[in-house]
Amino acid sequence: MSRTAILDAAEAILRDEGYAAVSSRKVAAVAGLKSKLVHYYFKTMDELFLALLHRAEQRHFQALCKAIACEEPLKALWQLSIDPDVPRLHKEFVALATHRNQLRQEIARAAERTRDIYAAAAEKALHTAGLSSETYPPVAVGMLMDGMARVMSADKMLGLDSGHTEAVALVESLLARLGPLTRASDNVAGAAAQSSGPIVTHD
Repeated sequence: MSRTAILDAAEAILRDEGYAAVSSRKVAAVAGLKSKLVHYYFKTMDELFLALLHRAEQRHFQALCKAIACEEPLKALWQLSIDPDVPRLHKEFVALATHRNQLRQEIARAAERTRDIYAAAAEKALHTAGLSSETYPPVAVGMLMDGMARVMSADKMLGLDSGHTEAVALVESLLARLGPLTRASDNVAGAAAQSSGPIVTHD
């Protein structure tokens, strides 16, 4: 399908060369299509970028839902967060958002839903482990995991790994203290369901 080919080509350029390299002419060339087809499916580049974001968001939340269905949802979420390929597209979308208000709003909405899923998983884990949510606020646990993973990803792009071993050890010690869960809670599943988002998007 031409639309899918266009999105695949645009995503490859965005991931490998950055958003500034994405143009209708280049997308068409990579997709092996005529440039007029790009404009047929996407009237503006903003439409194309938004469609890319929504597609990446859909994959991201599918991965989150799969993670929270594991026996140890928090551990699965952490492993997903530190996957080296996940933040690459996100970085480019964030850069794009500084110039495109609609994208900024969509990214903020997706980030809020991601945070809700992490917090719900953390809340269940804390309850099961008999730990106080006042001492370990669930939203803070989620931000610690997701935020630390993003910092490490940005560091690696710069060739920096100072403190990474210690940071990973800190998070994993917390996960070990929380212990395994037999399944994700209804609250976590509910958060994921509410966060599924429209089909319109961590590569």
